Amino acid sequence: MKFISWNVNGFRSVLKKGFMEWLEEADPDVLNLQEIRCEWDEIELGVRKQLEAGFDVCWFPSKAKKGYAGSATLTRRGSGWKHTQGLGLPEVDAEGRIIVSTLADLTFIAGYFPNASAGLVRLPFKQKFAADLAEILKARHKQGKKIILTGDMNVAPEAIDLARPKDNVKNPGFTPEEREGFQAYLKAGMVDVLRQRNPGMPGLYTWWTARGGARAKNVGWRIDLFLVSSPLLPQVKDAVIHSDVMGSDHCPISLELKD
Repeated sequence: MKFISWNVNGFRSVLKKGFMEWLEEADPDVLNLQEIRCEWDEIELGVRKQLEAGFDVCWFPSKAKKGYAGSATLTRRGSGWKHTQGLGLPEVDAEGRIIVSTLADLTFIAGYFPNASAGLVRLPFKQKFAADLAEILKARHKQGKKIILTGDMNVAPEAIDLARPKDNVKNPGFTPEEREGFQAYLKAGMVDVLRQRNPGMPGLYTWWTARGGARAKNVGWRIDLFLVSSPLLPQVKDAVIHSDVMGSDHCPISLELKD
């Protein structure tokens, strides 16, 4: 089973950059998109029909602000996944951030995690989100659920996960508070699969600023991640960053499970 996560930085924008062709080639069983920034009925009808021909679509736009945030989970049509919009956290759910999908004992929690924003004005909001999500993860873990957590987490966990850590300690995405919030997910029983498989390997980035040719120089951040609960680790076949895929300032990441 192949899972893919991608912050598309505007779904209608990425459609103009070869998204449908990429989707056919990538052929995911489960796909989560972040920053969709549009309502379902704002997408061209032909595209909607094409997507629905292959996938069951859970489209979760922001209700708090039009054209902002939002996420979507697409699962292979008829595969039996059940989707729930939101985590039951009203302020977070109003922004269309997280979708919870379940299939038997497997739980897929995916979406667009809050950004601390310029001046760290949303840091308290992000800290509360991380604490609440960690409690949700703990509860699912105790219930014996196998969990996959993914999305644009808007935090680089360690210094190795960004090109210029010393310059960014007080900047959104690399503050001690945000990194502590990420650690709460690990303490709740989750494992950062890519880093576990590639300890000490630098240059594994998923987002690059549009300024200064950062992507060509690979001056980036690893803020899009797949975490799995420890009981699921033996089933992990592969975890990959697809840095060659263009169309957004983020690239897709994938996780494959063995049968």
